[in-house]
Amino acid sequence: MEVFEAIDEIFRNFNPPYSLEILPINEACGRILSKDVVAVKNLPCFDNSALDGYAVKFEDKDKPFVLIDSVLAGDKRTTKINQNECIKIMTGAKMPLGADTVMRLEECIVDKNLIHAPNNLKKGDAYRFAAEEVKIGEILLKKGEKLNARAVMMLAAQGISFVEVFALPRIGIYSSGDEIVEPWQNADDDQIYNANAVGIGAILTLNGFQSSYLGIIKDSFEATVTALNQSNKFDVIICSGGASKGEADFMKKALEAIGFNELFNKVNMRPGAPFKAYEKDGKMVFVLPGNPMAAYLCANLFILPLLLSQRLKFEKVTLKENIKIKPGRANIVLGSVDNFEFHVTNENRYGSGMIKPLLKSNAIYISNPSESEILANSDIFITRIS
Repeated sequence: MEVFEAIDEIFRNFNPPYSLEILPINEACGRILSKDVVAVKNLPCFDNSALDGYAVKFEDKDKPFVLIDSVLAGDKRTTKINQNECIKIMTGAKMPLGADTVMRLEECIVDKNLIHAPNNLKKGDAYRFAAEEVKIGEILLKKGEKLNARAVMMLAAQGISFVEVFALPRIGIYSSGDEIVEPWQNADDDQIYNANAVGIGAILTLNGFQSSYLGIIKDSFEATVTALNQSNKFDVIICSGGASKGEADFMKKALEAIGFNELFNKVNMRPGAPFKAYEKDGKMVFVLPGNPMAAYLCANLFILPLLLSQRLKFEKVTLKENIKIKPGRANIVLGSVDNFEFHVTNENRYGSGMIKPLLKSNAIYISNPSESEILANSDIFITRIS
């Protein structure tokens, strides 16, 4: 399966039985709304001034205005002007009756209590009308929308201090393989430290998700079935290792034995080809390659966008070096972006079991399977990695 076909397939099948929770708005940024938010207050809630100035009636501008009062933001008085009268008004203050324009303070000529209009005055300048931005009953934010800082600011402006959102998906992380030991254990020359689970957990934490590390699954069918059955409370299971077709890879058989459906068992890419995805009742199991770089890139390309409920974001940059790539597959080219320029890491020479090239990179280019070479100074589209 091609890279973007695999992404589409994952998005189509992820539909866990989400629970709901109510959060204070200062904790809700990044969360997904579980229902529409309807405006309960007009914005502005009264006619007011957009700046500091003098409230006047525009048709009287050819004669000096007599200053009769001043009004501040928060002043609840109802004021009024008559012909060729004006009131000094501060930003956000209630507009006087009879006024339809605000003259900018610094543009007026002041002669004692007489105020002369500037030549560039236009009718309606700086006049903010009640409900011109938001009307009561208007849908402000829709169910399924992710709350960003701007959305939270609007909630606060409506006097909404708590909001109902979908609970975060429950995520469990496994590693698998008899050769794997934990970083806090002592590995002999024939053992490998479990870097994958820590790296994947860090990606999730960095992007606002909590996960539970569930341990290392030993290489047996029984151990794999037992581990998967014990983790049925999770919406997403991520396991690194057990993705290839070796004799000791029991993940496929175990998942099918407990009722999971295989969405795909290979992606046409390098590194990361053995990546697999399974679904059951809207829940997902992702089986990542055991090689650290491949596992890390697959987590960034396929799993993180799903959890964030957003497709990969791409930026247009200029390639700074020629790169040759093998056609017939999507090649993941590591690099770093600086000032809209993409610098290829290690001349695009690396192995899927490496980690060090990741340290030098903050972005990747996903080649088209038809590409065999890309020349320096070409415009390409890259995506960032965590």
